[in-house]
Amino acid sequence: MSPGGTMMRVYAALKARVLAGAFSPGERLDPARLSGELAASVTPIRDALHRLTGERLVDSWQHEGFRQPLVSEAGLRDLYGWSAELLALAIRAAARSEVPPPRLDSLSGDDHADDAARLFAWIAEHSPNHEHRAQIASLNDRLHIVRRVEGRLLHDCEAELDTIAGHVEAGRWNGARQALDAYHRRRLRCVPQIAAQIRPRDAT
Repeated sequence: MSPGGTMMRVYAALKARVLAGAFSPGERLDPARLSGELAASVTPIRDALHRLTGERLVDSWQHEGFRQPLVSEAGLRDLYGWSAELLALAIRAAARSEVPPPRLDSLSGDDHADDAARLFAWIAEHSPNHEHRAQIASLNDRLHIVRRVEGRLLHDCEAELDTIAGHVEAGRWNGARQALDAYHRRRLRCVPQIAAQIRPRDAT
């Protein structure tokens, strides 16, 4: 496999692990250890970790290496606030667009994180601004672990998504905005409980 091909394979494997919560928050991601696990030399692993750092899925510091990000209540509130603002921008742009995207397939109801990512990516497709799509895709990745916790902690998550999807599909933009506001307000109220579920595994 070419060096570039090796890096992409390692990047895809590491990203899948990060999104699945395979590493504890704050856990050091040692390229030498990962080298054995991923059957690759240290160089493509470092390259992949730097790319994930650029995507804000991994933290890094000079002389301190890489680690799985910690999740604080303040940081989680910022992410939810950014999600609300970004989706509101996409909805506002969608209301002015005359080119509807393809229909959304039915949400599975089996995985809240995947369903939320699909729904919000679909909302972004309504916007003619491709930056909305890129930023929502990035936010979907950064919130993936958080949404897995939401699915366990909160009731009726799929009903919330179905309500939002119904408004968007029908072009009821005010209804979509109100449903998205309610979706984010609910999560902001639960930030302490959600953040408490995402902590280093040796924390007490």
